[in-house]
Amino acid sequence: MISHELKCIFIHIPKCAGTSIESALGHLDGHNGRGGQDHRSMRMIQQPAVSTDTFTRRDNIMELYRRIKHHLSPNVTNPNNKITLTRQQYLSYFKFTIVRDPWDRAYSWYNNYVRDPEHEKSGLSRRVDFNQFLQQESGHGMLASQLYWLQDSKGNIPMDYIGRFENLAADFSYVCEQLGVADQALPHKVKGEANGYRDRYDEEARALVESVYREEIDLFGYQF
Repeated sequence: MISHELKCIFIHIPKCAGTSIESALGHLDGHNGRGGQDHRSMRMIQQPAVSTDTFTRRDNIMELYRRIKHHLSPNVTNPNNKITLTRQQYLSYFKFTIVRDPWDRAYSWYNNYVRDPEHEKSGLSRRVDFNQFLQQESGHGMLASQLYWLQDSKGNIPMDYIGRFENLAADFSYVCEQLGVADQALPHKVKGEANGYRDRYDEEARALVESVYREEIDLFGYQF
């Protein structure tokens, strides 16, 4: 999400309260339907779009392809998702994100998947059990590593602030302070018993998530 009014860049990692944050900051005004959220990665937003670093990694080239495809696509539910910025704006705007415990995030996405019939278009039955879901989806698509969204083409994470889903209210309050907007409650409160997702994991599932998301677990200090 890019806001020229607020002079900020928000990297919306799926299942990290991003829809609530985009709504609170006005990004979804008039565009609340499916597909209204801005899930562009840092590499799809950064300026310059192309540099010598772009061609040093295969995943950088893939992100450049996604960036071009997104720019050329006429089927964008929310035109705010097309907003771009200059190099100077990219350097000066307040960049922030929210990260989440990878085990909690994976189980949250599974819950979303089995409730929403739209997801069956992916070819995976909504009756899939959690372990099967993890085996097929971990590290891919909406469950790609959180670092996929956050890293620039150099492999750096150029964030001014990384908030925590586990401390969402206080961390979003800090974001509002930095943006000079009134502190506000997010549209949807985080529900569910704290750490309740742990009961849904057996040893195999726990180890799978730990293996796939090892880098972000170490970087952000998460533990099962």
